[in-house]
Amino acid sequence: MTGTDRPNIVVVCLDTVRKDVYDRFATRLRERASVRFEGMRALGGWSVPSHAGMLTGALPSETGVHAHQRRFDPIDAEDTWIAPLERQGYESVCVTSNIYASPVFGFDRFFDRTVPISPSRRLPEGMDVQEHISDRSAEGVEAYADFVREALEHDHPLRSLANGVLLKLDDVSRKLPIEKPTDFGGRAIARTLEREVTEPDGPVVAFANLMDAHGPHTAFRGLDDSIHGVSADFHSSSFRDSDVNVADGLGAYESDVERVRRLYAATVDYLDRVVTDLMDALAREDDRESILIVTADHGENLGYESDGYLMNHMSSLSEGLLHVPFDVVATDDSALEVEGKTPVDVNGLSSHADLGDAVRSLAGEDPFDPFALERERARAEIVGSGSGIPEGGDESYWDRGQRVVYEGDRKYYRDQLGDEAVYDVSGPPSKQVELPDETVPDGLFESAFGDWVADEERDGRDHAEEVDAASRARLEDLGYL
Repeated sequence: MTGTDRPNIVVVCLDTVRKDVYDRFATRLRERASVRFEGMRALGGWSVPSHAGMLTGALPSETGVHAHQRRFDPIDAEDTWIAPLERQGYESVCVTSNIYASPVFGFDRFFDRTVPISPSRRLPEGMDVQEHISDRSAEGVEAYADFVREALEHDHPLRSLANGVLLKLDDVSRKLPIEKPTDFGGRAIARTLEREVTEPDGPVVAFANLMDAHGPHTAFRGLDDSIHGVSADFHSSSFRDSDVNVADGLGAYESDVERVRRLYAATVDYLDRVVTDLMDALAREDDRESILIVTADHGENLGYESDGYLMNHMSSLSEGLLHVPFDVVATDDSALEVEGKTPVDVNGLSSHADLGDAVRSLAGEDPFDPFALERERARAEIVGSGSGIPEGGDESYWDRGQRVVYEGDRKYYRDQLGDEAVYDVSGPPSKQVELPDETVPDGLFESAFGDWVADEERDGRDHAEEVDAASRARLEDLGYL
């Protein structure tokens, strides 16, 4: 296969999308997929370690990227699957709305170019309005006038002004009982990704992160109301996930948690439409075939019993977090036929540790063999919480390291405090059933992992103090601070 006929490879990361909700509500992508990996597991339970794992196939204790070192500096670009494709003539691009997977934390250095999208910069050519606000002390009319002056002096004044208007509309919608007029970046990511993939003359390898399914959750224009049925005045910031996590069950939060579940489902349906529209645009605008790998960095705890009645994705390696979608979809329906048929379901265990092998195989000359990616064992790990410690919570518990090993239909768990558990994961997606009568096999974790990350190996830095005010505001909005 020559450079002229190599396909574009696009890894679409639907941030925080768990497998069971995806299967039910991403019906268009499921129907169009050529290959569907039903047993895919993430390498970590939240954004930073999972993104490091997706790029390298390694765990946080191996990459050095985790809750206590959130920058991607320890990773050598040559250890990612991007570098070999660049040497084969691929251009690499990242389009992202995840602040961790952005230039703020050094994620951009793995790509030829990176285009960050945020609520304050939906049109990436325009100025970042939140950066402007954070750098100024002006208030009221003076602040508006100051913004207009800077926007008009920008290389793209109209787009800069539009970014300001869109951010203001979002702000107003949070204060009034009206539907949020914009999504959380999904459409902007898709438009930008279409341009970045179709404009180059040669093949492109792209990574895109769409954050719409990540909290906070509220009704926004474009969601299917028949799925969520949640009033426009509800916003998930009305309660704290950490308060739910330390409660006895859901208790007083049950009705709010149910609203979040319905909005989350409607958002997955929305993302299904966004990515399907992107596929149609790529097929229409580019003669070159594009192959999309649709997956998630991790899933989400939604307060179910199987989630341990937890919300969000802090301090957990539940199946709600680790069981993720992994569908391979091509703009040429016949391009990925396996044994002369599509779709092909790969039902065995698989892991993001092999994402690089999948990308290289899809970009290569030989036929793609999805069953070669099945595994007898898969691992996952977190080092630290990822989010703040719940008020009054035991830091040694919430910030503990946790590890799991999958073998067959068993999931073995051990944490840094010495607690162990065995789960049956042979049932429905994203569910686990504890087996209290079974024990972890002797030597299993010793053979699968190295030493825990020790306190002296932690850099001790407060990551929030190392970023600018605009980035801190974004991290706060996402619940990481």
